[in-house]
Amino acid sequence: MKQANNLLGEFLVLAICAAILSCSAQGSNNQNPEMYHAKADTVKNYVIIKSWEHQREVLVAEGISENEADAKIEKWLTSMSSMDRNAGDDRIGVQAPPFQFDGWINSEPLTLEDLKGKVVLVRWFTDTCPFCASSAPALRQLYEEYADQGFALVGVYHPKAGRDDPLDVARVQRVVEARDFKFPVAIDWDWRNGTLKEWWLTGPKRPATSVTFILDKSGVIQFIHPGMEYHDDNGSGQHAMCADDMGRIRAAIESLIAE
Repeated sequence: MKQANNLLGEFLVLAICAAILSCSAQGSNNQNPEMYHAKADTVKNYVIIKSWEHQREVLVAEGISENEADAKIEKWLTSMSSMDRNAGDDRIGVQAPPFQFDGWINSEPLTLEDLKGKVVLVRWFTDTCPFCASSAPALRQLYEEYADQGFALVGVYHPKAGRDDPLDVARVQRVVEARDFKFPVAIDWDWRNGTLKEWWLTGPKRPATSVTFILDKSGVIQFIHPGMEYHDDNGSGQHAMCADDMGRIRAAIESLIAE
C-alpha cells in the first residue's frame, strides 16, 4: 500500500509539472504577438521634411496661422544668411578623427583609411530639417558630378527630433529613400557623444549641427561649411547665400581633386 501511495504521489507531481509547463508555453506563445504589436504601436513616425513649402504646410497643420508660419520661416532664413561662414576655421588643417558610427546604409562600414587617396565630403543631416531637405539635391549633384574623379561623399544621419529614442535604422532608411541618396550614409545616432562631437562639437560654439567637411586625399580637413543649407541658384533672393556657398564647395572639391 505504501508503495502504491508513493507511485500515486509521483504521478500527481508529474501531472502538476506538466500542467505548469503547458500554461507557461501558452502564456509565452500568447505574449509574443502582444509584445510585437506593443513595440510597433510605440514607433514614432517623424515627418520627413521635403522642402521649405512642405515645412510651411507642416507648421500650419500643427495649428499656427499662415502669417505666423511665414514669419517663423523668415526668421530661420535670416539666421542662415547671417551665419558666420568662418565658424569652422579652427578645424582647418586638422586630421579628421576616426569614424565611430552606429550603422551604415548603401555601403559596408567605411573607415577613413578606406577613403585615403580620395577627396571626401562628409555632411551631417536629419529628416525633420528644412535646411537639410533643401540641401539634398546639392548632395546628389555633387555625388553624380565628381564620383568618377576620385571623390567620395558620405552622408551622416543624426536625429534632432527624437534624439533620445533608441537607434531606429528603419527611420534612417526612410529618409535615405525619400531623398534618393545613392551614396553611403552613416548613422551617428548618439552624435552628442559620437563622431559629430569629435569632429565639430568641441571648441567654440557652433552655429548648426548640419555641418559639411571636405577632406583632402590624406584625410586632413581643408574646407568646412558650418551648417544649414546650400544649393545652386534657385532665383530666390532669400537663398542667394546658398548658391554662393555651393560655388565655394564646388571650387574646394575641384581644387583638392587637382592636387
